[in-house]
Amino acid sequence: MKKLKSFGGRNLGGASGTPGLPKNFAELQRLQMKMEEELKSLEESFAQEQVEVEVGGGALKVVATCDRQIRDIIYEKDLLEDLEMFNDMLKTAMNEIWQKVENIREEKTNEIIAKYNPLG
Repeated sequence: MKKLKSFGGRNLGGASGTPGLPKNFAELQRLQMKMEEELKSLEESFAQEQVEVEVGGGALKVVATCDRQIRDIIYEKDLLEDLEMFNDMLKTAMNEIWQKVENIREEKTNEIIAKYNPLG
């Protein structure tokens, strides 16, 4: 079988000559399935991983898991005397906790994806 060439002279047929690239489709499928299994396992592990944020010098603390579940909100009782300040602190804490969760999720997911990236 004659190999096809593109206008740039690149080979369009035959086995991949790039180091690190799987040479057949079955190998790519196997790697994809393995990556999907690891990502599923990672998603399950997020339920066990806790993060916490403190605002107001520790007057308000929010604890959540990386599967986006709030586990606890701890605050000093005197914060309730000024509900507007409590509300602002709670909003700040919630925004920070979700940002922290997203950063952890993105970092760990990208580690797995990079591990299976054949161009990588």
